[in-house]
Amino acid sequence: MADRKTRVIAVAMQKGGVGKTTTTINLAAALAEAGLSVLVVDLDQQADSTDGLGVVVGDEDATAFEVLHPERGDRVALVEAIKPSPFDRLHIVPGHRAIRTHEKYGLGAGGQLRLARQLDALTGYDVVLIDCPPNLGAITEAALHAADDVLAVLEAGPDEVKALVTLGETVLDIAEGSIYDLDIRYLLLTDYEGNTKTAQNVRAGLLRDWGEWSAGGAYLGEIPHTVRVREAKDRKVPVFIHAPVCSAAVAYKDAGKRLAERIRA
Repeated sequence: MADRKTRVIAVAMQKGGVGKTTTTINLAAALAEAGLSVLVVDLDQQADSTDGLGVVVGDEDATAFEVLHPERGDRVALVEAIKPSPFDRLHIVPGHRAIRTHEKYGLGAGGQLRLARQLDALTGYDVVLIDCPPNLGAITEAALHAADDVLAVLEAGPDEVKALVTLGETVLDIAEGSIYDLDIRYLLLTDYEGNTKTAQNVRAGLLRDWGEWSAGGAYLGEIPHTVRVREAKDRKVPVFIHAPVCSAAVAYKDAGKRLAERIRA
């Protein structure tokens, strides 16, 4: 593993609508509340992590689009793109909708390792969460090349389980050439409705295949279904700011505490 000061976690799943960005926002805030210094790198084409943390990006502000730009003259260093969020110990490299052009036309020579090199030089943060696009294209591959770990986010459905298998295959392929010992080390079920047989079966299968968290496994837990998550997104705040005692808020804070303990270990 590279001699890196910061733990880099790619929050990934190639299927859209599974709560990946919501998880990035809420875990980042929970980790910061647990005392860690956190940087979010928003690589999603919708820039929803940026929006969801209430960060306003001006016309002159650098974003992840410039950090990954294939043309040297248009590129900026990652540290120059970092902006504060409204929350203590939580900063962000904002996303931008223009990043989709990098997906379409590629990152150029050395592009797949550009983010990795920038994060290798990063100081002052305990953990970086990379919000990946909902696909396995060039941007997600660059994020995986830069990451130490993958946090796979999925809902409790058969299509999502299939997507997890595909993500795992991609991670294995990239890990063969990675110096960061890349692997899927965390799994989180979102929008979980435990009263359905399908959800119960998916949860049981993940626990069986990936292991209980308390026993050192990857299964981080589940986030219950609640409308409070959508309401928090509309307010552009983490759910435990919007509705501190709702089931999802409690679950995200608990997941953040567990993850913080493992990062510190």
